[in-house]
Amino acid sequence: MVNSYGLNGMGMQAIALFHQIPRELLDEATYVCALNACSHSGLVGEARLIFKNIEMKTMRIYSTMVY
Repeated sequence: MVNSYGLNGMGMQAIALFHQIPRELLDEATYVCALNACSHSGLVGEARLIFKNIEMKTMRIYSTMVY
């Protein structure tokens, strides 16, 4: 759902939904979708904040942030 919002220009809704997900349920795919939603919506500051708070940054997460 986070990805769908993000791809359809609804970045704020995507991020609002992302923040409702319990931290223990967040995984690589969820982080990538949230970062992509920020990218598609111009939410650079929010993307940086999300990235900063990711404990285990994978290569995929780094590459999403760079892209």
